[in-house]
Amino acid sequence: MGDVPPEINDHLRLYGKEPWEVSYGEECPLCGDPVDEFNLCSCGSGGT
Repeated sequence: MGDVPPEINDHLRLYGKEPWEVSYGEECPLCGDPVDEFNLCSCGSGGT
């Protein structure tokens, strides 16, 4: 892991951590996928 150089690592630049470092919590009521610590899910509803 960590194969992407820091200068082009958009995830690290935007969120301050690598994708595998993100924590997930409850399920999104709309799509059922886990909501991450940034309150985001795959459907884009923001977990609300």
